[in-house]
Amino acid sequence: MARYVLVNRRAGKFTAEQKRASRAAVAMTLASFEGSSRIVSDKDPADELARRVVVLDADPSRVASMLASLPPDAVLEPLIRRSLHFKMPLELRHALSLTAASAQVAASSVYRVTITGAGKPLSGIQVIFYLQDPTGQMRTAQVSTDQQGQAMVNAPAGYILSFVEPIPYSDFWIMLSEAPPSGSTIDCTPIAKAGPGGVGWWHTAMGVDVNVGNRGAGLRVGVIDTGCGPHPNLAHVNLVGVFVDGQVLPPAQATDVAEHGTHTTGIIGARPTQDGDFAGLAAGCDLYHARVFQSEDEGPSQADLINAIDSLSRDNGCDLINMSLGGGPSSQAEEDAIRDAAERGTLCICSAGNEAGPIDFPAAYPECAAVSAIGQIGWAPPGTFSFGNRPKDPSKIGQQNLFVATFSCFGPTLACAAPGVGVVSSVPNRNGAADLYMEMDGTSMASPAACGALAVILSGDANYVSLPRDSSRSNAARNLLAQHCEPFGLPTEYEGRGLPRT
Repeated sequence: MARYVLVNRRAGKFTAEQKRASRAAVAMTLASFEGSSRIVSDKDPADELARRVVVLDADPSRVASMLASLPPDAVLEPLIRRSLHFKMPLELRHALSLTAASAQVAASSVYRVTITGAGKPLSGIQVIFYLQDPTGQMRTAQVSTDQQGQAMVNAPAGYILSFVEPIPYSDFWIMLSEAPPSGSTIDCTPIAKAGPGGVGWWHTAMGVDVNVGNRGAGLRVGVIDTGCGPHPNLAHVNLVGVFVDGQVLPPAQATDVAEHGTHTTGIIGARPTQDGDFAGLAAGCDLYHARVFQSEDEGPSQADLINAIDSLSRDNGCDLINMSLGGGPSSQAEEDAIRDAAERGTLCICSAGNEAGPIDFPAAYPECAAVSAIGQIGWAPPGTFSFGNRPKDPSKIGQQNLFVATFSCFGPTLACAAPGVGVVSSVPNRNGAADLYMEMDGTSMASPAACGALAVILSGDANYVSLPRDSSRSNAARNLLAQHCEPFGLPTEYEGRGLPRT
């Protein structure tokens, strides 16, 4: 048995009769299994015009025999998974776990480092040791610092320490130290407070005036991610529910299971509550969040994404949806949901990916606006993870000290580029501390930056605001995004139309 997703097509179905007929295709397909399948989940809305989404186990040979006679409005395809994009440095992506690789090898040396922040020990933070084995393969070991800020790893015979990456949760930059001697101290650089009004380099680069308090007002923006909050500057976010394993769970459970979703949502719409807080680009918009991750490492299936897209677009009327996730093959069912959303006026904006290769799905669908990540020379301090994401190739450095990040995916179908290196945003309350901020790098940050800037642009366009909720609205959003992009001197495969400016 293998797992499949069965849905009815809705894109291009504009009448109630067409939608009912499409919905019936799911029941017809299920009946044709004649008891030879097991339903795992079945989102079967009472509204007969809504999409039905079924996850089931079935024999692959039985499915193969059915595909030729499948009703035209039914999509039956293998279940796939999306994930968060890679966060490791590009040159270390293929590192393997030290524990799994060398459990039977006696340790011959111990590496110790002390992690401080502004000179004071940082306890309880994650530290990644990168060690090279005798064959040249990079291995990793993850530990946490003790009360004195110390971390250590037992290195098997022949292993050489290559890098140490301390990852503070907030207040300090993630660092990447090359081959520090055992006994070294790595001091993490403090993250500077936001400028007046909550400004960061990404606001300035995109022409967003943080002194305009209602920027983005009237726009509904959805986010599909790991959950949101709790964070005092995101108390206004509407949690619409949890969409996992084909199930729909209550909104109260949609708080963040990592920190990624709080960060992306904050880039779009955080509302500062004190001086030094970083502001969202479109702090005046109405924000909606759908959690689709079980954990940071357990990503959504296409069924989960379809259910989340339908909720945000159909049930909550979002104008824009941000998806900072991807990887894996294309999905007819997923693309139909994105096209269906566009026909309701919703434009999906997606991160291109962090694999320094072709654009990931779902960003690669023509109905989505794919966003690459850029940085600005001079923002990230030397020795930080973010500093290392500046390319060595001068051809990837454009005007205004802007560069395409070393990790960013690229291609001819990019819509635009946006800030995605050293972007500081909200992360959930932890250990009794609130109002926390952290820097992150990735196209995961660039996508909500573009989304937030576009929300500001759209809210100020009277013609867009007056459009009906159909394809004319999503088409207008895409066109306005392109019109407000300014090239900054890189090939279009890296920057698309350029950097959105409000």
